[in-house]
Amino acid sequence: MKLIRWWGIAVFFVLILLIVAAWYLLAPFLIKGSIEEMGSEALGAKVELESVDLSLFPLGVSLNHLVAADPNAPMSNLFDAQKITFAVDSSMLLWKKVIIDELTIDGVKSGTQRQTSGELPGGRKSAQAVNQMVELAIPDIGQVDVKSMVEKADLITIKRINQLKSSQGQMQQQWQTALDKKAFEKRVNDIKAEYDRLAERAKKNKLNLLKDRDDWKKLKKQIDEERQQIASLSDQLKADKKQLAEQLKLVKNGPGDDLDAIMQKLGLGNGLDGLVDKYLGPQYTPWVKRIIQMVKEVKPVEDKTTQAEEEAYVQVGKKVYFKDEQIFPEILVKKVLISGSDQQWQLNGNGMNLGYLPWLTGNPAKLNLKFNGAKDAKIDLQSDWKNPQTMQSTVDISVNRWPVESMSIMQTEKGPWMLTSGDFKMSLKGELTLQTIDLNASFSIASPKLQHPESLPDWQLALAQSISGQSQLDFNLSATGALESPKIRLKSNMEKLFQNVMGAQLKQKAEKLKDKAKTIISEKVGDISGLENFNSNFEKWQAEINNKDELLKDILGKIKI
Repeated sequence: MKLIRWWGIAVFFVLILLIVAAWYLLAPFLIKGSIEEMGSEALGAKVELESVDLSLFPLGVSLNHLVAADPNAPMSNLFDAQKITFAVDSSMLLWKKVIIDELTIDGVKSGTQRQTSGELPGGRKSAQAVNQMVELAIPDIGQVDVKSMVEKADLITIKRINQLKSSQGQMQQQWQTALDKKAFEKRVNDIKAEYDRLAERAKKNKLNLLKDRDDWKKLKKQIDEERQQIASLSDQLKADKKQLAEQLKLVKNGPGDDLDAIMQKLGLGNGLDGLVDKYLGPQYTPWVKRIIQMVKEVKPVEDKTTQAEEEAYVQVGKKVYFKDEQIFPEILVKKVLISGSDQQWQLNGNGMNLGYLPWLTGNPAKLNLKFNGAKDAKIDLQSDWKNPQTMQSTVDISVNRWPVESMSIMQTEKGPWMLTSGDFKMSLKGELTLQTIDLNASFSIASPKLQHPESLPDWQLALAQSISGQSQLDFNLSATGALESPKIRLKSNMEKLFQNVMGAQLKQKAEKLKDKAKTIISEKVGDISGLENFNSNFEKWQAEINNKDELLKDILGKIKI
């Protein structure tokens, strides 16, 4: 009887070899397809990989010529790397983990030209593209019916007047109750009667001072409590007077606020100020909003690790289970080395503890990049995730010199406005948590040369020529406050360019329109000077309070015990 069936063992090993061979042949295609598909979806432009090489012992991967197209300029590449190599801990793959000790990226370039467009057919699958179209047009303010606009407007001044009158009416009723003359006279008469009784007894016999000692103390306490109540009324009176004064101030400022709102509806803001927000704001703020949206999409993963499993995994980090529908496995890159060069610059960079679901690494993630040469820049990023609900990230980017070859300023209905040349300089610093954002950036472009659409109206053509004639364009961008609704501000010296090219005539028309709107608002609101007379009531109420206090103070002064 044969205890060993050699043919069965042979079949088993043949099957194993076939599985290994199939994996070795198919894995590069699977890896290539996954990188291209997920990368393209995340970037919003084509991500392409020439080939993938595998080595089995140890398990290593080489990505050859990885390029990512620029979403805003699909005929050029945002990222171009000749070779990316790394070794993978094969034992961790069974746990849906990719652990990389060292990742090396060689031959990095940017701005390389493409043979075909990198635009995605049909756009991104999971998200709608941000509409960055700027309607570069000035309203014909000579045809504006200001009177109709003011009549239809829900003026804030009228709301404030109604609020002020309502407060005055409520206070009138409250103080009539608080200063009820009959109730106060009854309490004072009771105090006087008790004082007269005790004084008469003391006059008849001085020993009664000692006998009535407790009654005298009780009377003094009653007077003190009454005076404390009067003091509280005096404090409340001051607070109410201050409240009405603040509301009156808002009423006086109301016409100006209403005027600003009317001018804002005309697209002119307050006069001709704020034009840079109207025309340039929509071009830049979507990038900040996109970053915010990416952070908000991060979802915590429930940790179901047992103590035994955690102890078994202590050498490589905390073990985490993922739901079956999880798109990405856990990825941890312990060390990154980046290098590249061009005729104008040389790149060196490093990073550590970079991972998908970064709170699982146990250490802050860091990434540092330096560009030297004709292009001079430095990027320092750090992100510390204590847990899925707590994150503190900092960013510090400085660009001292970066030649501009093709940079989008804004996209208009007539076509794009592009900077074809210039020297770019930037400083960006800030902090980001899962609740708040605090980013401040200043950037400038020296010696800008502009490419603009053809057949522009006169004032737009003058604006384009004025931009090309500037020695430097300056911008300041800030995003602060709550992450879900940040306050985003953009300021630039281009506002002066807008004002200059529109000419004095348009400015005069805008100022006349503003004066007309101001007059119509005043007519609709009416005379508000009479609202200041509320002080007379407060003076009367204060006098009543003082008289009551003096009366009680006089009685208290007569008590000698």
